[in-house]
Amino acid sequence: MPAFNRAQLGIVLLLGAVLLGVYVWRGNFVGTPAAPTATLPTPVFVEVTGEVPHPGVYAFPAPPTLLEVWRQAGGVEPAPQPATLLSSGTLVEVDQEGAWRLGRMSGERLRTLGAALDLNTASARDLEALPGIGPVLAQRLIQHRENHGPFKTLEDLLAVPGIGKKKLAQITPFLMVSSP
Repeated sequence: MPAFNRAQLGIVLLLGAVLLGVYVWRGNFVGTPAAPTATLPTPVFVEVTGEVPHPGVYAFPAPPTLLEVWRQAGGVEPAPQPATLLSSGTLVEVDQEGAWRLGRMSGERLRTLGAALDLNTASARDLEALPGIGPVLAQRLIQHRENHGPFKTLEDLLAVPGIGKKKLAQITPFLMVSSP
């Protein structure tokens, strides 16, 4: 290994400092913060099951019509005519005769997709997909909804035995409240 004198070591250290400075300057690690980026729109997820050539979950940039979803899944003609917009989490079930029925995706599927469960329509099984919610607490949520009417805000959950501020903070990111 070669030995460096003090002058050579000083030059190597100076070059290293200059290179590090250029790296930091070019990488914008210091200085003005980057402008905030625009938030990406949340996709609308619709699941199609049953007798269609391409069943599955489809993502749309905006709420699609039933006709758009039908055509995406390769449904047979005549296609449904309703121009009803479908919300995220809608399930379209198609039977052997080509008749369709609208429902809701399972809570597990919604969680997998990162979509929120509607607190006013979720079943006990759907609610069990939430972190920290087991069968007993899910049933309490359903019972409270049946006895007191639909939830108006997520904070209404604090009236349910077993839901405190900590639990509410834990499940809030996975829930939404539809209009009663």
